[in-house]
Amino acid sequence: MALHLMATAVSSISINNLTIVQSANLEYARLLSHSILFYEAQRSGKLPSNNRVSWRHDSALTDGSDVQLDLTGGYYDAGDYLKFTFPLSYTAFMLSWGGIDYYKGYELANQASYLREQVKWATDWMIKAHPSRCTLYVQIGDVRLDNNYFGPDTNIPLPRPSYQINETYFGTDVASMTAAAFATASSLFRMFASVTGDQKDAAYADLLLSHGVQLYSCSKTTNFSRYQFSVPTVKDIYASTDYLDDLILSAIALYKATKNETYLNDALSYYQLPDWRTNHTEPLGWDNKYGAVYILLAESLFNTSDPQKSIQSRKVAENYLDGIVSGTSVNQTKGGLLFWDFYSDDNSNANAMSTSYLLLSYSRQVLRPLLAISPTDQEAISAKIKRYEDLAIRQLNYMFGMNPINQNYIVGERPNSPKYPHSALAAGFNSLADAIASPTDLSHSHTIYGALVGGPAKNDSFADQRLDWSQTEVALDYNACYQGILAYQAMYSPNGPYYETPTSSSNPTTAHAPNALPTWAIAIAVVLPVLAACLLGLLAFMFLRRRRQQPLRQKSEPSTRYESDEGSTLQQDGSPKDFSQSSPVSQKKTSVDLADQGITLPKELLTESTTQRAPELGQ
Repeated sequence: MALHLMATAVSSISINNLTIVQSANLEYARLLSHSILFYEAQRSGKLPSNNRVSWRHDSALTDGSDVQLDLTGGYYDAGDYLKFTFPLSYTAFMLSWGGIDYYKGYELANQASYLREQVKWATDWMIKAHPSRCTLYVQIGDVRLDNNYFGPDTNIPLPRPSYQINETYFGTDVASMTAAAFATASSLFRMFASVTGDQKDAAYADLLLSHGVQLYSCSKTTNFSRYQFSVPTVKDIYASTDYLDDLILSAIALYKATKNETYLNDALSYYQLPDWRTNHTEPLGWDNKYGAVYILLAESLFNTSDPQKSIQSRKVAENYLDGIVSGTSVNQTKGGLLFWDFYSDDNSNANAMSTSYLLLSYSRQVLRPLLAISPTDQEAISAKIKRYEDLAIRQLNYMFGMNPINQNYIVGERPNSPKYPHSALAAGFNSLADAIASPTDLSHSHTIYGALVGGPAKNDSFADQRLDWSQTEVALDYNACYQGILAYQAMYSPNGPYYETPTSSSNPTTAHAPNALPTWAIAIAVVLPVLAACLLGLLAFMFLRRRRQQPLRQKSEPSTRYESDEGSTLQQDGSPKDFSQSSPVSQKKTSVDLADQGITLPKELLTESTTQRAPELGQ
């Protein structure tokens, strides 16, 4: 497949004390192109005439027919055929953010036009999913049916129901995050218009902004709530733990898109609520946006007329990032990978990449400009810049193979890249049964180039097995920040990425055989086949479990409005829902002492599920 990888020569330009390279490193250009190609492999709906992924087909062409809407298109979320708005909007937001800040990197790598199509494929569907002011479709597909299918895109099981939030049964989190994505994508397309002079891009930017403004207005004026209470089916996959971070992020994004101070004031007013916390340590991801809020607010207030606000916002952002760099808020594996207990259990690479993105962004947008205007603090600021940027690049190098097992985590890039990504699209099986019976069969598989897989365990071990979704699954949100870092490198790095040749230790599950078999080991050899069978059964069980939900942690909720937890009883046709067949979700009462914080939670929130799992086969 021919890809446009020729680097574009330019004169050296310095932005924020960073020098843009004269031409993009060819390897970073290739990696960037492959990340975009991964998203093209995830496309749903009718594929365009210029489709570059030859093994993909038109698919899911009846999406939305149950609600008399065209909801075809968009992207499949991960290694499956479901579509979810919450992680998609986060993905579109991050891709747009990176596209704005590192646009020159895309240009130098000749990928700017592909970036445009990449983001537009997401936002075109998001427009369809937002048919009226407060209505937003948040899931397409049946989780149980999808869990039982691991075949090609030509036989995706039906029905594929459509699930919405609306003014009566709302979701502040997903509506706000989608508003943020619309606003940031609007800024990106306005940049495209300014570069190319294409007024179609300017008109599209206006359209995106109008959708963002509408959803933000709904989020402000509708009772605050998390969307799983309105659409219970998402609870086992993409349940939200908070909405204030999304609400603040959408206000910041709209401020950056419009320069309207009202949005910035909104962000500050939400930020200063007693329920808001400035001491979050969670990694940036589809659910937790605190880190992005801290960094973007500090950037937005950098040149404010109120220096105290600017200083305070920088303090909060640097407390967050310093905790990461110093190791007080997150651990590192022995190999150097940032690893959050709980959060990194099934997507360790994505968390490391999102954090690296924030480190590089804050250094470029805040610290380096600060260095230019703070002559008395040069040494301290320079040292912090180095710490932030060095840690970020070390995380990227870990993805490329600078780790104890010399494992590259990007599919299709190197001899030591994953061979068995958890992707129904690329695996080439006809059914789930075939995948379980022959998980290492590559005879009909396709290479899903550029996909960042879930990542290693806390001990730096990695099982390259399709059945181990927690380590080998691919997903839209996994690549979003990784791609932004690649664009940063294409823009600023004169050198190529770190690579290390695979060694015999590349497979952590392979032990060196001893020279002689101990006598006691004979008994083990006798029962080994039984143990192997048990292991295969366990792996199959893991495969059937639904994949990448994050168990809810009890968090303080805004007490300024009542958050309903009754859930929607509304079918899409307006008739009552029947929950008699709903899969059980474990409910645990959580003892939460928030009295000292002056926070009162609705009593129903104290019995929310704190440990969630997806429905399993046979439930």
